[in-house]
Amino acid sequence: MLMQELNYILRQDPILSAMVTADKRKYIMDTWNCTYAEPINEDAVALFLCDANRGNLTQKQKVFAKERCAEIECSHQNAVYRVFHCNEMMRQKLVSGLAEYSRIFLPMGSVPEHRIFTPCNGL
Repeated sequence: MLMQELNYILRQDPILSAMVTADKRKYIMDTWNCTYAEPINEDAVALFLCDANRGNLTQKQKVFAKERCAEIECSHQNAVYRVFHCNEMMRQKLVSGLAEYSRIFLPMGSVPEHRIFTPCNGL
């Protein structure tokens, strides 16, 4: 239910929707360029993200783009869960703060070497 609400909010708010679309475009472009030698047309990706029936992406590129979009959406869900989970654990004084939460629940290497945490660091 919460994730459905998140998706609804992301689609309804024009600023958030634009941010998500830009993030998806960047992620698709970057992962495609790291995976394949032939480039993908950035304008075609942008058009595809607005309307999956438009743009001149090949079928292979469309499948790739849909998979990357699903990864981004999953990362949004994970981020929301982590933020709520961390906040609740701190509220109940089960962890002392973000550093302890990260040490327990996030994979090794997620703590920056400089030990400075931003509000969404690793979440």
